[in-house]
Amino acid sequence: MGGQRNYINSNTLQKQILETYPGHILLLDEIMPEQKPATHYYVVDIVRIYAAALVLLFHFSSFQLPQTSGPVFAFLWPFDGVGSIGVEIFFVISGLVISMSAEGASGMHGALRFIHLRALRILPALWISSVIGFAALSLAGQDITSLIPPLIRSSVLSPVGPYIDGVVWSLVVEAAFYLTVGITIVFAPRLSLENLAKIICAVSSVYLVVWSAAFLFDKELFATLSRFPSKVFLMRYGVFFALGMLLWAHLRGHRSKIAIGALLPAGLMCIVEIFVGRDLLWGIGTGACLVWLTATAFMVFCIIHADAFETGFTHRQRTTFRYLGSLSYALYLNHYTFGGLIVQSLATVLPPVSRVSVGLLFCASVCAVVLMSCFVTSAERIVQKPLRLQRSPQLGPS
Repeated sequence: MGGQRNYINSNTLQKQILETYPGHILLLDEIMPEQKPATHYYVVDIVRIYAAALVLLFHFSSFQLPQTSGPVFAFLWPFDGVGSIGVEIFFVISGLVISMSAEGASGMHGALRFIHLRALRILPALWISSVIGFAALSLAGQDITSLIPPLIRSSVLSPVGPYIDGVVWSLVVEAAFYLTVGITIVFAPRLSLENLAKIICAVSSVYLVVWSAAFLFDKELFATLSRFPSKVFLMRYGVFFALGMLLWAHLRGHRSKIAIGALLPAGLMCIVEIFVGRDLLWGIGTGACLVWLTATAFMVFCIIHADAFETGFTHRQRTTFRYLGSLSYALYLNHYTFGGLIVQSLATVLPPVSRVSVGLLFCASVCAVVLMSCFVTSAERIVQKPLRLQRSPQLGPS
């Protein structure tokens, strides 16, 4: 089969992937530097940096300054509402890649290794970025003592906010998903990842039906159902993780009628969440839905035809894509709080009084955020190094 790689029917390679391809964030998920992966999907890196850029543009479109009557970057209005779809794209990526990396793992040892690799991937960059956010808010004039609790909550991914940065909530949702997968690994093979995906999809779908009805008929109930616990318990966004998991099961060759049948309702409920989550504003909802569908379809298509898609990549292109995939996480973590401070600071040098000055302010602010993200990407590897597990017969690949 020209479009699919031999790994699809190889348990040995799947076990290697568990060691070498720990998964997403929004997330997002980079292969550990010291590991030699059997395969790597560069399209995942491309879609990840694309999703991170969408979220950055979404937040930048809402930044305001005292000297402006509205958003300072008013030209970004198309991303207001639509750009937030990057989070839902991240969740689908997470479901797919986590299913790939966790496949073949079983028992307590497999679960502990999986959780360790996930923590190693998301926590170091989060710790560094939280300190940067803490410093940014302090420089902006906020009371330092009031910032300590949010800093601690962010650093440990507490399910109770508020956090030092507005994007941390999505990492808490990711962590809840990882924990659910880790518990499933303990009970594998009695409870498979595919069955977990169906359970998450069913529970989330029921919630979304009630949530959508509440939006139409009972705004007070809708507000209650929209609170953060619904996100942490994977009710609101569970269908996105489930869709990614089911897509991987389909790509993996597990094409049972039940699995294929679950793909359609999962996709439909994702669309329901996208529209209702944007208050049924059809212009914004349609735009967000088209962006999400395009990114998801592009990723799946390129995975199916990975050999043809990636054959023409040069070594430099492959290195660039992998770095961009890694950079996407730091960019996601540092564009909001740090980015807001940078815009405010640079506005004193580049006051937004004309289209040219606004454009220069935007470019300079994005460059500063990218540079900080590059620093975090490099620094996290230093923090990760002493935290890596030594390979052992129990936790290493068989």
